[in-house]
Amino acid sequence: MRKRISLQQLRVGMYVAGIDCSWFRTPFLKHRFLITTQEQIERLRRSNARAVDIDPSKGLDVAFFPIEQETLHTIGLRTSTQAAPVLDAPRSLATLSQELTIAQETREKLIQSVKTVFDEISKTGAPKPGPVNEAVQEITIVTRTLSTHATFMAMSHGRHLDASFNNHSLTVCTLAMIIGQALGYNPMQLHELATGALLHDIGLLQLPDRLFRTSTFLSGEDLTAFHHHPRLGAIAIEAQHDFSQIVRQIAAQHHVTLDGQGYPSETPADSTAEESRIVMIADRYDELLTGFGGLRPLPSHAAIQQLFQQGEFGRLDHRLVSLFIKLVGIYPVYSSVELNTKERGMITTINSASLHQPIVALTCDETGSPYRDPLTIDLSNQNQSPLRSIERVVTSESEEPRRAA
Repeated sequence: MRKRISLQQLRVGMYVAGIDCSWFRTPFLKHRFLITTQEQIERLRRSNARAVDIDPSKGLDVAFFPIEQETLHTIGLRTSTQAAPVLDAPRSLATLSQELTIAQETREKLIQSVKTVFDEISKTGAPKPGPVNEAVQEITIVTRTLSTHATFMAMSHGRHLDASFNNHSLTVCTLAMIIGQALGYNPMQLHELATGALLHDIGLLQLPDRLFRTSTFLSGEDLTAFHHHPRLGAIAIEAQHDFSQIVRQIAAQHHVTLDGQGYPSETPADSTAEESRIVMIADRYDELLTGFGGLRPLPSHAAIQQLFQQGEFGRLDHRLVSLFIKLVGIYPVYSSVELNTKERGMITTINSASLHQPIVALTCDETGSPYRDPLTIDLSNQNQSPLRSIERVVTSESEEPRRAA
């Protein structure tokens, strides 16, 4: 039997059987699903919905939660003086694998839409609002439908370090959308942010390929030409009067660092739009991760560390960098890791209060033998010795030597 409850009463484990507004006004394509993460609840609360119907026969009932605790939660208080870290309910490896597979398949479809946009720009030299808006709309639907962690991993890590222009542009657009949604941007702001992020590097399409697909550092005339690409992109966008000023600003400003060391040098660092600073962070992360533009690719945790340092040193917006890292974690969900005990497993949940100590589902013991049932370990809450910690992220390349041994 259905029950209508407020969004404040919604909890992980409940089964949503209906939402009190049309599907296109919510972040979910379906209005019947099991709540598996706190993030799903937060996305509903940021939408136009105010109440949902739950089916207690398929999930938890509202009666499982005391009224006193519910009241405290509603007004933003807790029974303890110390705020407890917010953790998503741990999910099975099978569920995580299914989520990631769907996100990766979706990414393959999006990349075709993005390729169509940039193939046209390469031929004509101008971004056409129609195809660009269609691609942005598709990306927006995906970021509203899939979980943040699945979207993040599929877009930024699931492409085997493919540093092509199309992949880079799609990833930067998606990561920027994740940050914009966390900041509470309205649909129009998100659309402008996504459009600017997708088109941020179109000035590169007017330069020789060797200037941004090289493994060596640029110098002299080559470096000067490369530094001209934000201006070229902004000019191309401005020539199409249907794009907003924010879209042009993002293209023009996405390399204007806050410490004044970026380019173009004539743009004051303190005058950049927040949207430009968001895209700068997404752009920098993907460059560090994949080597786009000639950089040496880094593991995800090393790329995150560099972002954090650049925020600390005032090169990037420290507030936005901190938000991004809090959203995706130092070790993102779905990452395969090896612990100091030589056990191996997958990150299943980010601990927002202790980002370097997530929840791990251990799948193999120190000898490499699979556990019959995965062991779920919260690295931030251990009561045994020695304490487990993450030793390294395991990549497909680093698997081979151990197997050979």
